[in-house]
Amino acid sequence: MIISSSPAVGAGVAPRTARPPGTAPPRKRHISRTLKAWAFLAPTFIFVGTFCYWPAIRALEGAFTSWDGVSAPKWVGLHNFDQLLHDSVFLGSFLHLLWWSLIGIPVGMGASLLVALLIYRLDSRRAQYWFRVAFSLTLCLPGIVGILTWSNFYEIGGVIDTLLSDVGLGRYDTAWLANPHTALGALIFMGFPWVGAFAMLVFYAGLQSIPGEILDAASVDGVSSLRRVWHVELPLIKGQLKVILILSIIGITQNLLPPLLLTQGGPANTTWVPVLYMYENAFQYAQMGYALSIAFILFVVSLVLALITMRYLRTDNETRKRVA
Repeated sequence: MIISSSPAVGAGVAPRTARPPGTAPPRKRHISRTLKAWAFLAPTFIFVGTFCYWPAIRALEGAFTSWDGVSAPKWVGLHNFDQLLHDSVFLGSFLHLLWWSLIGIPVGMGASLLVALLIYRLDSRRAQYWFRVAFSLTLCLPGIVGILTWSNFYEIGGVIDTLLSDVGLGRYDTAWLANPHTALGALIFMGFPWVGAFAMLVFYAGLQSIPGEILDAASVDGVSSLRRVWHVELPLIKGQLKVILILSIIGITQNLLPPLLLTQGGPANTTWVPVLYMYENAFQYAQMGYALSIAFILFVVSLVLALITMRYLRTDNETRKRVA
């Protein structure tokens, strides 16, 4: 007796369907799509690697050399970093940067968040639109224009001195940018009311993404406006807060133009910041290797602070994924 090994008709086994003529197998189609994707991405990777990453890697390598920007660099190892540890101007510039960060970042983020909340709470969609447009127009203004405008404000007899005289505080008139006691504070105070248009738009977009059901539930529960901000809205825009905080840290370490254009590190070395000291060493004293060592330290500091921010400022989704 011969028993057939082929499944019987109607035994519940689906018959194998033939592939249409001219159709490639699924694996080959997947490989083909992957190769096409890489072909489109390859020019981007080449250009980014050539003009962004490769110069950055070369710059980091230059931090360990003595180089004037013209002759061949000479390897000196950690000599530049040892010199920085004994450079009083450089150490003082980091202290100035610390004060600038501790004041400027919270104030700037807080002002931008406050404006975003106020615009978001407006009942009229049209009013929200026009306020967004009004604040966004500042993005079209070159930053140097604002810096030069504040330079006029700080002049002796300028806008600030005039305002102080009008309110009976004329005795506090001073050369704000030439006084060692006020120069750094004057630079930090620049940009009042410190509303960053980009940060405000990011916060506003985050507020708009909050589901309406959550806000309705908070209203039904009788949550006050302040508690709604603190317990509902802020936790739900942690992602936006994290992005703006990281960008603020990077931006403030690279904030070159205000001290360069207004004080050049003076008076009495009270407004030096690391990026300005790096610029001066590179282009005034032709100490490229020394300047690149400062850039290396700024890179490490920014990276560490960014990683700390990403580690401790997590959204609920990131926390759940980490626990899982």
